[in-house]
Amino acid sequence: MAKRNIGTLQYKSFGLALQALVVIAKDGGTCPSCEIAKLMSSEPTLLRRILAKLAKESILVTREGRDGGYMLNKAPDQLTLAEVYRALEVGEARHQAVSGTMCVNDFGTQMKTAFCGILEEVDHSVTEVLKKYTVADVVRKAGY
Repeated sequence: MAKRNIGTLQYKSFGLALQALVVIAKDGGTCPSCEIAKLMSSEPTLLRRILAKLAKESILVTREGRDGGYMLNKAPDQLTLAEVYRALEVGEARHQAVSGTMCVNDFGTQMKTAFCGILEEVDHSVTEVLKKYTVADVVRKAGY
């Protein structure tokens, strides 16, 4: 059952990540995860896991200590939404979610093969759209 929820969790992570990046971009400096979570009314532990993935992919820089927190590794107008999407492996989660619905027999194998190319095309299309937008665009669209 858990495998069928992978895609949903990744999409949720993508949404939370974008909101957190807007908060960090708006702040312009180092922003503690507890402040981000509070502003977003989000679960701090889940948010920290998402931010850790973004830091691992060099989208964010972490700073330890009293004045610690997260900051963008590049200017908001240089960080595309596609980079965030790829860092969180949202496309891969979609593949896993669809594959998880298919039975383990010859028919299921044929369906996986049939859907693989379609899902790759979907992922390519989504990525192409997300490449057109940056975190700065979302900040502007949100009215900040």
